[in-house]
Amino acid sequence: MKVGKPGPKLIIGLILALLFGAALFLRVYLPYDKIFTAEGIKFNGTDAYYFMRQVDNLLHNFPHYTSIDPYFLYPGGVIGEVSIRFFVWFLATMTWVIGLGAPTGHTIDVVGVYFPAVLGALTVIPVYFIGKELFGRWAGVFAAGLITVLPGEFLGRSVLGYTDYHIAETLFTTLTMLFLILAIKTASQRQLTFSHLKRRDWVTMAKPAIYSLLAGIFLGIYIFTWQGALLFVFIIAVYMVLQFIIDHLKGRYSDYLSFVGIITFLVALVISWLVAAGTFFLVSEVIVLLSLLVLSGVAHLMVHQKIKSAYYPLVLLGLGLAGLGIFYLISPSFLVSMLGLFAVLIPKGAQLTTMEMQPILFPSGNFSLGVTWGNFPGLLPLDTTTTGLTFGNIFSLMTTSLFLSFIALGMLIYFVIKQGSTEKSLLVVWSLIILLATLEQRRFAYYFAVNVALLSGYLSWRVLGLVDIKEDSNGVVTTQRETNTKKDRPRKASSSVTTTYVVKALSVLIVFFVVFFPNVAPAIDTARQVPFAPVDAWVSSLSWLKENTPDPFGNPDFYYELQKPPPVGENYTYPESAYGVMAWWDYG
Repeated sequence: MKVGKPGPKLIIGLILALLFGAALFLRVYLPYDKIFTAEGIKFNGTDAYYFMRQVDNLLHNFPHYTSIDPYFLYPGGVIGEVSIRFFVWFLATMTWVIGLGAPTGHTIDVVGVYFPAVLGALTVIPVYFIGKELFGRWAGVFAAGLITVLPGEFLGRSVLGYTDYHIAETLFTTLTMLFLILAIKTASQRQLTFSHLKRRDWVTMAKPAIYSLLAGIFLGIYIFTWQGALLFVFIIAVYMVLQFIIDHLKGRYSDYLSFVGIITFLVALVISWLVAAGTFFLVSEVIVLLSLLVLSGVAHLMVHQKIKSAYYPLVLLGLGLAGLGIFYLISPSFLVSMLGLFAVLIPKGAQLTTMEMQPILFPSGNFSLGVTWGNFPGLLPLDTTTTGLTFGNIFSLMTTSLFLSFIALGMLIYFVIKQGSTEKSLLVVWSLIILLATLEQRRFAYYFAVNVALLSGYLSWRVLGLVDIKEDSNGVVTTQRETNTKKDRPRKASSSVTTTYVVKALSVLIVFFVVFFPNVAPAIDTARQVPFAPVDAWVSSLSWLKENTPDPFGNPDFYYELQKPPPVGENYTYPESAYGVMAWWDYG
C-alpha cells in the first residue's frame, strides 16, 4: 500500500500545533520556578491578586457574586456596586469545571496562574487564520510564528502568573477581526445585496451571516471584558465609513457592508444590554447601527437620483455634523462625556505614574527607544542608556519586525488603493489606529503585536515570492520550475538547478534571521523575568502583618461572604474592628 504525501492542511496543522506548544512552553516553563516557589504560588502583578480576589469570592458562591466589596476603597465612603468582567467569569467557570464543582484553594491558584499563558498561546491560532484569509496559508504561518516569539507587552502580559484581562482583550479582538474579515470577504465575493435578503437566498447569505454573528459575539465578549472596549467599536466604525465611501466612489454597492455591520453590531448590542455594559456602550452601538442604515440609504438614493458620486463624502460630512448638533441639543453633557472617552488614550498628570499608560516613545517624559526596542527587537543590540539616535541604533531599529511592518503597511496601502481589496482595507485601518494608540500608551503594544505579526508575515511571504516561491490554490508551496509541465520544462544543467534551490534556501534563511531570530533571545529574557511578582521580603512582611494584626471584620470567613449594598446614597457600615492599610494604588 503506497502512502501518499501529507497534504498542506495536515502539514500546517502540525506546524500550528508546534507553534502553540512553543508559545505555551515559552510562557510556562521559563518563569515556572519564580511562580511556583517554596513559599507558595506567586502571581505576577498587583492586579492579578485583585482579580483572584474576585475569582475566590465567585467560586465560593458560584454562580453568585457579592454586589459590593467592603475590602475595596476603604475607608467608608459610598462603595459602588462591584462589576466583574467576562475575564473573571471565564476563569472562574474553567476553574469550577476543572475542580469538578468544588475546587480547592490550590486548584484555584494553579488554574489562575496558567490561564493567561493558555490564552496567549491560543492567540497564535486566529493570527494564522487572519493571515491565511488575507494573504495565503504560508503568510499566515509566518504571522503565527512571529506572534509566538514576539517579546514585550504581548508576551509579558501572557506569561505564567500574569492573571489580568489584557491578554483576553488581545485574544477576543483578534477573534472579532478574524470573523469580521471572513464575513466581509465572503459577502463581497458573493456580491451580497438586499435583494438576496428579500428573496431569502440563504445559500448566499448563510456564511456571511454566520461569520457576522461570530464577530458580534466576540465583540460583545470583548466589551464585557474591558471598559475601554469602545476602541475597537471605533476602529470598525471608521473602517465601515471609509469603505462605504470607497465603494460608492468606485460605483460598487455596499449592501454587503450593511449586512455584515448590522448583524455584528446588533449581536454586540444585545450582549452589551444583557451584561449591563453601560449606557456609553449601548448608545455607541446604536449610533453605529443607525449610521450604517444612513450610509446605505444615502448611497442608494444618490444612485437612484443619478447624483454624482463625488458628492457622497460631502453629504455624509453634512449629515454627520447635523447629527452631532442634534445630539448636543438633546443632551450636551452626555455628548461631551462620550467624546471625553477618547481622552483615556492621552493620559495626563497622575495617570502617567502608571507604567502601562506612558507613551511608548516617552516612557519617562524624555524620548527613548528602549521600550519600543523591548517590544520589537532587531539584529543588533540597542543602546537604551542614551536618548539620542546613534547610527548603530538607527541600523538596529531598521531591522526590527516593527519597521518591517511599516514597510509592509506601506505596500499594503498601495495595493489596497490599486486593487481595492475590502478585507485588506480593514487591516490597514486597524493597524493605523492601533499604532496611534500604541504611541500614546505603551500598553497597547500588546494589541499592536498582532498587527506587526500579520504585516511582517505578509512581507516575508512577498519577499519569498520574489525568488519564485509561491503558493497554489490548494496551499501547496511550489516554484515556477515545478509549475511548468514536463513538456515545457527547459532542460538545464544540474548545477543550474542546484543554484536555484540554494538561492531559495538562502532566501528562507535570510527571512528567518531578519524577521524571527532577533526576537528569540529577548523573548526568552522576557519570559524568564517575573518583575511584578512580590519579592520574598514583601511576602514575609505581609505574612507578619496577617499574623500580628486582628482581622478587620472579626471573622476570616467574611472574606468569602456575599454582601448586600447599602441603600442608595448611604455609606457601607463597617464594624468597629475595621481598619485599612494605606498603599500606593498601583502597588497595593
